[in-house]
Amino acid sequence: MEIDSDRLRQLIQAHLDQRLTEEEFEALRAYLEKNPEARLEYAELARLDAGLRDASLRDASLRDAGLRDAGVVESPNVVAFPSVAEESGVNWWAVAAVAMAFLLPLTMLLRVRSVENNSGGPEMAVARGVAVITAEAGAVWEGKAHSTGVALEPGRLVLKEGLAQIDFFGGASISLSGPAELELVNGDAAVLHRGTLKADVPPAARGFEVRTADVLLEDLGTSFGLSVGENNAADLIVFDGEVRVTGMDGDPKLFFGSDSARFDSGEVIPQSAENIGEFPDITDVIAGSGSREETRYAAWRESSLDRRRDPRLIAYYDFENLTAATRRLRNQALHGDGSELDGGIVGARVAEGRWGRKTALDFRAEGDRVRFDIPGEWDAITLYAWVRIDALDRQLNSLFLTDYFDKNEIHWQLSGAGGMHFASSPMGAEDIPEHNRRFFSQDFWNPSLSGQWMLLAVTAEKGVGKVTNYLNGQPISIVDGTQMHKPLEAMRIGEADLGNWSDPIWEDAIRTLNGRIDEFAIYGAALSAEEIAEIYEVGRP
Repeated sequence: MEIDSDRLRQLIQAHLDQRLTEEEFEALRAYLEKNPEARLEYAELARLDAGLRDASLRDASLRDAGLRDAGVVESPNVVAFPSVAEESGVNWWAVAAVAMAFLLPLTMLLRVRSVENNSGGPEMAVARGVAVITAEAGAVWEGKAHSTGVALEPGRLVLKEGLAQIDFFGGASISLSGPAELELVNGDAAVLHRGTLKADVPPAARGFEVRTADVLLEDLGTSFGLSVGENNAADLIVFDGEVRVTGMDGDPKLFFGSDSARFDSGEVIPQSAENIGEFPDITDVIAGSGSREETRYAAWRESSLDRRRDPRLIAYYDFENLTAATRRLRNQALHGDGSELDGGIVGARVAEGRWGRKTALDFRAEGDRVRFDIPGEWDAITLYAWVRIDALDRQLNSLFLTDYFDKNEIHWQLSGAGGMHFASSPMGAEDIPEHNRRFFSQDFWNPSLSGQWMLLAVTAEKGVGKVTNYLNGQPISIVDGTQMHKPLEAMRIGEADLGNWSDPIWEDAIRTLNGRIDEFAIYGAALSAEEIAEIYEVGRP
């Protein structure tokens, strides 16, 4: 039975919300009885629903214990998971309900977000992933680019060329060779529509499944290669261990180390391994990734040397060649005040940057920061930083904060919800809601992006409505703020911190960044969107 994915999800959600009509119930039952993918989708959404319900119950328990005032926020209302057996009276439903109780829980991340919003209430976000790209070698993806270290949700990946290593949350790892199209089903299953992969399945991931159009492979703890070509014909070779293969006839067949098979129109045909071509090894991906990394690093280095000559730069910090003994972050801008704008490193530790040869500073403890004193006043300004966010622990998290918040000084930080905040203070810290110009971007960060390097930037000009936030070279919307209809005045910095706030307005305002920075620049001009996009392209890892 052909699946209308959007319709199926609507029916499942309506069932979980207990609002199915009789006609819709029969349509959902038809999907589930005739299609295993539909049953898998039902199980995934049901587990997610149940998990959210449990989170809500745990939160209610904490509130009853009197922890609300200690900063524990309220989870959103979650509907109870109904008993599908009771609702339908059909034996199949009872069997499905019992089966789902024994399925492995869905891998998901729950992040409680303490956010200032219009209603004054808290929010909760759920990040869901099933796999992660851990290495690439010349990889070119169709559509949205997929970065290493970023959790991937269920769906199709189209690799136009190159190699990619994908680790599933269930423990299996595959190397994928382009051109290829792989559909991620969950943390233990995928569909190879075309292309070539090699899978390594440790004992903990035993049961990992890969499907073709008409054949199911169940790995029993092994290493195997699979290639899908024209007309869905496919070749399998088992390098070691054991694979169970089920074709259209429904009769499982076992293949062991050095065995090979041809799949044609759902028929499983044993064949000689000599007929099988080469399969990409994970070591090939890692080796190719290393050469690509060297190329990207060299390109960034050349661009960095050119950038420091820009007369619009107020200060530029490349974070290169840092050691544990380094206590000064040197200003590399060739114009302006030179070493007078060097920063003092306090507490922050030297760590690996975007590439293995590049150094960064890791901010984690409450004392970690880089201390600056940057005099001057500008009608326009640009700040950008390459940042790796590990977590957003605070209601507000420092990127670059001036001391206290005196007249015309600026603040640049991240909200606990995952958006950028830029602010200027024409009256100083007094009467912040009435006078300060604050610009809040849309939320873009969630826990699935933890550990991923990204370029954050903001430009601001004197006048009204002249603030733009950028994520990875692209502008993102401003969705909220205060006094945005009033003009910005000339902007100042003075004494300030990268990754912290030395002299907060409020004594308990801790805003330590939890993550790394490996490049930071301040311009006395508003860079164009094209310039910021170019900085991202040449600097992306």
